[in-house]
Amino acid sequence: MRPLALVLFFISFYHAIDAQVYQGLIVPDKKGRFGNSSPITQASGLALDQNGVSYWTHNDQGNPLTDVYKILTATGEQTITIQKTVEVLNTVNLDWEDMAKDDAGNIYLCQVGKNCNANSDPLECPTRYVFKVYKLPLASLNHPDSVSVTPETFYFKYPLMGYDVNNCGPDDTVFVNCEASIWYNDAMYFFTKNIWSKSTNNCGGWLEGYTYMFKLSLTAGSSMENPLVAQYIAKVNLKMSASDLPAKYQVTAAAISPDETILALVTYGRIWQFRNFTGDDFLSGTATYNDYSNTGLDTITRGYEGVEFLNNRYITLCVDGVNGRLSGIDLDSLALWVRNVNNAGPGSLRNAMLSVTAGDTIHFLPHIINDTIQVTSTPLIFDKNMHLIQPNGQPVFIKAFTTNVMTVPTGKTVSLRNIHLICGNVTNGGIINSGTLWLENMNINSANPANRSLINMGNLNVRGVCWLNN
Repeated sequence: MRPLALVLFFISFYHAIDAQVYQGLIVPDKKGRFGNSSPITQASGLALDQNGVSYWTHNDQGNPLTDVYKILTATGEQTITIQKTVEVLNTVNLDWEDMAKDDAGNIYLCQVGKNCNANSDPLECPTRYVFKVYKLPLASLNHPDSVSVTPETFYFKYPLMGYDVNNCGPDDTVFVNCEASIWYNDAMYFFTKNIWSKSTNNCGGWLEGYTYMFKLSLTAGSSMENPLVAQYIAKVNLKMSASDLPAKYQVTAAAISPDETILALVTYGRIWQFRNFTGDDFLSGTATYNDYSNTGLDTITRGYEGVEFLNNRYITLCVDGVNGRLSGIDLDSLALWVRNVNNAGPGSLRNAMLSVTAGDTIHFLPHIINDTIQVTSTPLIFDKNMHLIQPNGQPVFIKAFTTNVMTVPTGKTVSLRNIHLICGNVTNGGIINSGTLWLENMNINSANPANRSLINMGNLNVRGVCWLNN
């Protein structure tokens, strides 16, 4: 035993290798329903108001009204309150699909949907392949006397160049069915649901199951005759098995957290979150996904077409359709909370370690306290800087008999507090540290006195009371 008083933990950042981690089922919270007589019949986008409580939403295509609505969430199945209705002038709702919000007090209404596709009338499409983004100042929307607002309109089209397969010719036109958008660093980013092209119908080399990300810098002065051209940035495969139906992988909404560390992509059957990316390289980050459930045992699809962050961890979703609903999900609870004692798989400590952004803290749900996580395959390897922190008096036990319990590689910083480790018949079976390791109130016990429970080849720091029993 060697108790020492030490300073605060150090945190640094590390760019993760691309990964896709399934974290199981999620039962969304119920946040109210639109009434059967509500004018909101196809809620298809969400943007958080400046008051941090209310949301703005709109109807999808085909609605004669061009209104946006300020709404307040409810509880359970209670009716959602409409606080304000504002008409957006000089517009037609051809396919309003999503909303995004910048950090200067504006929201963006995005007409980026399937204006043309592989089955469209060719005579209809020459003007409809131009898409629009409407900029709406929240100050104007929230003015006590406002009943209408005139937007600033940005016209754009999708590019013919820059794809993985650069086979588009000047006579081709790219038609994108997009329902998801975010604002980031003075630009809009769009994530496709489907994509087609004419006249070759394969221009760009689109792959089923992928979402394609485009960037549009919002430059003033565009028009129908002189639209801006979006830039293709990247793609990512969201079809995780051959049996996945389109509802599982076709993206219908997107949002980015206020601290810009989590990108959420929504489909009818799944919620995706991307973490640990750099700049706008969102899709290279660690990807965590969950399937929706009603009970925690079944899987469901639901018409989620809008998503927005309430804060850096909690998202709100809206369901398209008459008597649609709002739902809520705590993203940290999905990615960074250990929900069972399994060696691997959804909800395990190993999956949580795969999901973290460098510097994150992993927590354990209450029923894990005083229970034992069995490490039965390979050791828990900390390939990013992270912390496993438990409150005093609420220890979690981690046991490995056929491998060492944990490995901290060179260059990584790991903090462990109130975690009890039990190692068995493996030489050096506890922690092998080659990085920087902080231990606080730890108990590391070797079942075989001949084997060492801690091998330190790096920087070891101890505080509180730590028992190392070899």
